Amino acid sequence: MEQFFYDIGEWMRAAGPWAYVVAPLVMAAVAILPIPAEAPAMVNGMLFGPVGGTAVTWCGAMLGAVASFEIARALGRPAAEKLLKPSALSRADDFVQRAGWGGLLLARFMPLIAFTVLNWGAGLTPVRRWRFLWTTAVGIIPGAIVFTVSGWGLTNVLEKLPWFALALAALLLGWMWWRRRTGIESEDEDPGPK
Repeated sequence: MEQFFYDIGEWMRAAGPWAYVVAPLVMAAVAILPIPAEAPAMVNGMLFGPVGGTAVTWCGAMLGAVASFEIARALGRPAAEKLLKPSALSRADDFVQRAGWGGLLLARFMPLIAFTVLNWGAGLTPVRRWRFLWTTAVGIIPGAIVFTVSGWGLTNVLEKLPWFALALAALLLGWMWWRRRTGIESEDEDPGPK
């Protein structure tokens, strides 16, 4: 396995500046297809370091997630209606509506739910596009960091751990401030019964 990572790393290094184009596209393809994303994320960490690698991994994963969602939204529902009973689709739609943004965000943190499946599945349901985008953007951050940094090396992580903790805290606080400022919470919440 170590040789595999080494070979990919050498190929990407040979790509020079094009590696910054190729690496996110590889991550996007992995997000669209049912292929584990851990290996490309680790390679990103090896090639671009913890911060650059995480950014490349996150951007590529977002690109693939949006592509999957939009394809499923445009083409998947008619196919699903032919393959599944209407009652099954209706139950799935109701479940997604009841779960709200919190359920979608929580699903991103659960390792048992495949990233690709969630992208395609969300496109088949009435999940609002904005809700899908922001929960995906936030929900994939921990995985992007963990897998990318693991490719960079555990010894490097331990040396730089205080900086990572500070950066993660700043990112979380910034996100919370942005949500409060833009009113996403009140806009995205269902009004409930009156």
